[in-house]
Amino acid sequence: MSQMCPCGSGRELAQCCGPYLDGTAQADSPEALVRSRYTAYVLRRFDYLVETTHPDHREDISVQEMEEQTRNVHWLRLDMGPCEENVEDSHGRRMDAAEFYAYYTLDGTTRQIGERSYFSRKDGRLYYVDGETRRGRAYRRSEPKVGRNDPCPCGSGKKYKKCCGAA
Repeated sequence: MSQMCPCGSGRELAQCCGPYLDGTAQADSPEALVRSRYTAYVLRRFDYLVETTHPDHREDISVQEMEEQTRNVHWLRLDMGPCEENVEDSHGRRMDAAEFYAYYTLDGTTRQIGERSYFSRKDGRLYYVDGETRRGRAYRRSEPKVGRNDPCPCGSGKKYKKCCGAA
């Protein structure tokens, strides 16, 4: 039976991120690398996360630490943002970039993490270098909030709680 890829592409794992995680292919774009790294988190393939981190930036990461940090995390979905080539990061370096938001539950609470990730090539291979945290987008109502004791917006003259809010 085939498994859908956790990255949200809508494709089967074997046709999407699976070859990257198995080492039979290399992610060639920032979006592909973000999606495959997210899939590695979901499938707890932390060795792939170390391998796809730029060799100059691996000193502070370990498989054991990632296992501990994500022990009680249940990943829900990945939303990709814009991907750009040859942009300047906060340190003045020119790199490729991709923005994403990942949703997960921890201790029964749904949470979100957002990042603008930066990537660099070494010996022709694309690697994750680092990222800048992005704040989640706040929910905004399109209509003003109607309180229970406010007049019903339908125009009946009743309080909202005794009219449309009763359902």
